[in-house]
Amino acid sequence: MNSINHSDNNPFKDLFEHAPVGYIIIDDNFQIIMANHAATSMLNCEKETLEGSNLINLIHPDFQDGFYAYAKNVLETEKIHYSEMRFTHCRYHFLDTRIQSIKESDKSSGEKRIRIAIFDITERKNIEKSLKRFRAAIDSSADNIFLIDFKTKKIIDVNESACLNLGFAREEIQVLKPVDINNKYSDEFIDNSLSDAFDSKTGQDFNFETKHKRRDGTIIDVEVFIKCTHIDEEKIIVAVARDISERKKNQKQLAAYAKELKELNNSKDKFLSIISHDLRGPFLGIKGYTQLLIEDYDVMGKDEIMDYLNIIHESTRDLYTLVDNLLKWSRLELGKIPYEPMIFNLSDEIEPIVKLMAGIAAKKEISLKNSIRNGTLPYADKLMLISVVQNLLSNAIKFTRSGGEVILNSYQENGWVIIEVKDNGIGIQPEVIDKLFSLDKDYASKGTAGEKGTGFGLLIAREMVAKMGGEIWAESEPGKGSVFSFRIHSSDSHHE
Repeated sequence: MNSINHSDNNPFKDLFEHAPVGYIIIDDNFQIIMANHAATSMLNCEKETLEGSNLINLIHPDFQDGFYAYAKNVLETEKIHYSEMRFTHCRYHFLDTRIQSIKESDKSSGEKRIRIAIFDITERKNIEKSLKRFRAAIDSSADNIFLIDFKTKKIIDVNESACLNLGFAREEIQVLKPVDINNKYSDEFIDNSLSDAFDSKTGQDFNFETKHKRRDGTIIDVEVFIKCTHIDEEKIIVAVARDISERKKNQKQLAAYAKELKELNNSKDKFLSIISHDLRGPFLGIKGYTQLLIEDYDVMGKDEIMDYLNIIHESTRDLYTLVDNLLKWSRLELGKIPYEPMIFNLSDEIEPIVKLMAGIAAKKEISLKNSIRNGTLPYADKLMLISVVQNLLSNAIKFTRSGGEVILNSYQENGWVIIEVKDNGIGIQPEVIDKLFSLDKDYASKGTAGEKGTGFGLLIAREMVAKMGGEIWAESEPGKGSVFSFRIHSSDSHHE
């Protein structure tokens, strides 16, 4: 390739000298033979200083090795070569450039030269650096950021958090539409919702809570902020989605705690109401009859005194039972009653309590039948289980008429021992069933022989069964009787 003749009468001389692009010509030792005005201006050197110097001295040290390899390729081929190069000089001025080089030969000497065109890309590099910083800042955000083309409804860019949170690679998300993340975001919905927002006069931001679908199909709660803007005349939707799943979870927990606290307060109020009501009755009875005995003792006969003493005894017994149940219940609530589960033969342990309750049943002419099979082995706290059975038998006898029958039975099912107490007594109204194991006493009633209850027996039974890891329930039909059942773990389900 012939070099340009730079004699005074060369018509291309002015074109070379005054071209807006920097031009330099170097020999194969990188000595600068010629440089135009644009090159001297770019490299901030006088023409006399630049021509004759070595180009390597003007190249940033980080780029010098690369330039050696680049120049070698240029000298060995006839093609145009491109590269990016950083120049510097004594004033520590850096210039980022894109260079275009081709080999040429001196016409007279035949020496190889390199003609280099220099394009200043410093501004582009600064923009790229700013964009990298901006990208780094956006990618470091914990929020999921989406850029959406309003015209095509396609996601054109996202940050790293969006990729991680949704489980997609960036290039995978960039072929999706918002409707792929939430089926609510159809093209029609976006058009109807956001068209007016691009009008600068009525432009507005939006925020709302919704759900997004991850790649694996799981759903997350998000809070979305929408900004409609223009970039180079294109309508762009900027959507920032913040994962609020943990917040939602905490809100649900707080709501559950608030509900539980409300229930506890209600239970406390009912508890205090029960205590004040049930304690007052026996105390008033004892106080009234002892007052009568004190005032009228001298004029009372023995039979009348005995009647009063029996009434006082009955009130004292009721009071003792109530206080005992209150203490049991409070100790259960406070965890003061030890829980000592073990494997034992249910039939052997239940027999003494059945004999005791059979005597009480006999006084009402009620038959008590024990159908628990020998060899039934629960894994439970022995004392708690006996207490629950005693309570259920006592209730069954209490609400069964003379001549009735109470049956105690058990069976095993799927790792559980189910114990049931069945009677053919007066039964329970349907609306009362759900209240049986609570502090609600609106339904309290006397037994068939006028027996009074404390209202705590079934509540204590429920707490004890729950402590043993079981469940208690009741079934009844008014006028035909009831079945109270509870289940506890069997020995088969227990592994040491």
